[in-house]
Amino acid sequence: MRKSWWVFLALLIITCAHKAPPLVKDRMKPKLLNIFALHNRQIQFTFSENIDTLNLKPANFNITTGDDTLQIFGLYPSLSAAEIIAITEAQMDSVYKVTGYVFDAAQNKGAFDSEFTGTSRPDTIAPWIIRFSEGSRQTEFFFHFSEAMDTTFFNYSMIPKKELVSEWRNLRVCFLLPADTTDALAFDTTYYVYINQGCRDLSGNLVGTLVTSITPDTAYKPLILKGSAQINDSLVITGIALLRRETFSGIALIKGGDFQFEVRDSLPYTVEVFSDQYWGSATVSIDSMNIIYLKLEEKDIDNIFY
Repeated sequence: MRKSWWVFLALLIITCAHKAPPLVKDRMKPKLLNIFALHNRQIQFTFSENIDTLNLKPANFNITTGDDTLQIFGLYPSLSAAEIIAITEAQMDSVYKVTGYVFDAAQNKGAFDSEFTGTSRPDTIAPWIIRFSEGSRQTEFFFHFSEAMDTTFFNYSMIPKKELVSEWRNLRVCFLLPADTTDALAFDTTYYVYINQGCRDLSGNLVGTLVTSITPDTAYKPLILKGSAQINDSLVITGIALLRRETFSGIALIKGGDFQFEVRDSLPYTVEVFSDQYWGSATVSIDSMNIIYLKLEEKDIDNIFY
């Protein structure tokens, strides 16, 4: 009787397994839901589902008005892979016809044929940096921008100085790489990059200020050196703090009157603070209050970087 029960159970499992529904393959084609000109250099395409962004090619899109074809420089996802931004040459206030095709993740091909109204309204929004390299175990700097950038223009300052060249992987991602083997980043050093309106988008809007630091060190355990900067009794609103001993070794932005550095030892340092026409300097250490008072004494910070 016991053996018969086990045989019945095995047959039941096999029967249920055979009745399980087959896996459903995605056969739905992606559909174009909406087209909107964000400004005269960007068009947003919204699709019914996520698009295979690796197969996004400008050659698969055709935008025309009359006998004129609007050139497309690049395509990339916006807030999701269902929203695609097209970077174009300057548009006109005209009705454009759009034809083309895309693929979804299952490689279903969706063709589209539609129209939208272009705009001559210029882009006035400054780009920003979405992601960037920072911290230990890093051997190169990279920057991921919010939109397509002018790849002919990338100015930055670096401490300690190394000769790096900008290498754009696409219109939004740039790496700073050693120009030569002699410029490779040393294991025991922290390197700082300072960008101050040194990058611009295709409409000429400049990115803001950024400081980031990296080190290839895999056993990096920094100490934190903090301080504040004041003019009379007021905290410095904006400015730059530079760290040095024999030479300059770090840079930080003043935020809310405060600055902060990661250092490798507890010995004293000198910090110089620059804020418009004001300058101040003091000896600082990790176990002190470190208040730096600025006075009206304009100094050229560019001489430090170049």
